[in-house]
Amino acid sequence: MNQAGASAAVVRDATRELMVRWQAVRESWKDAKAEEFASHFLDGLPEEADRAIRVMADLERLISKIHGDCE
Repeated sequence: MNQAGASAAVVRDATRELMVRWQAVRESWKDAKAEEFASHFLDGLPEEADRAIRVMADLERLISKIHGDCE
């Protein structure tokens, strides 16, 4: 796995861990500010992380092609 692949794994794992921890926090933080925080910072985050991971995969393929073309 090259650097782009490793970075994608970090993003995937970190996003998963963040969402798990957020669910644990939500068990005790149930006011309007919690909703505001989730809306502002977390809603849509998994989808954005997936999009970033796809872009990283595209970059990985492009970098491999460039390396192949330069050899």
